[in-house]
Amino acid sequence: MDWETMSREAREERGITDYEPLRPFVAERTLDRALWYESQLLVMYADGPAVGNSCCIWEGNIPEGMGPPPHVHLYQHEIFYIIEGHLTAWVEGVRYDVPKNALIFLPAGRAHWFLSAAPVTRMFSLTVTAENFPATHTQRLLFEYVGEPAEALTMPPPGRENRNLDPAVLAKISEDDGSKLFHVREEGWRRAFGAAGEVGTEKDAER
Repeated sequence: MDWETMSREAREERGITDYEPLRPFVAERTLDRALWYESQLLVMYADGPAVGNSCCIWEGNIPEGMGPPPHVHLYQHEIFYIIEGHLTAWVEGVRYDVPKNALIFLPAGRAHWFLSAAPVTRMFSLTVTAENFPATHTQRLLFEYVGEPAEALTMPPPGRENRNLDPAVLAKISEDDGSKLFHVREEGWRRAFGAAGEVGTEKDAER
């Protein structure tokens, strides 16, 4: 059977005549996809033209107490699935505990931050464009600016994350992606919000 033709005819039956489907691909966990980002190992699986800028999928390996400063994705929903370890996240000051084999959905437009609550938390991250918003998904540019190509599929050695980062560049990269970083100048990029005193939290989320 000519499945390509059948696919095209099915699209045309629904009036989809000006769309050329993307090509399928398999993305393996290989060194050329890996970044040492702060004290973390990131593996980029899908983003950019290969997925029509419709999403960004990466694997994070995050040491205990590490996480980003408060930020918001204005255009994108963000989803984390915990493979190993434990994540603690805060969404607009409300705490969520995300154990192994659990998922957290972080809606577009809500400020959030998170940190690893285990020696190492391994998770998959997926961002998808929220309704009626631009499809940007350029997180890779921020990861590449802050980090560097990994030399092995392991956590980076101590001290590799000590780089002088320009807050203005961080802000510009985030703005282009439809995101905003809060407190970068005041607190520094490596501040693990919530680690001490659970900054901004007064109540836990109902589970």
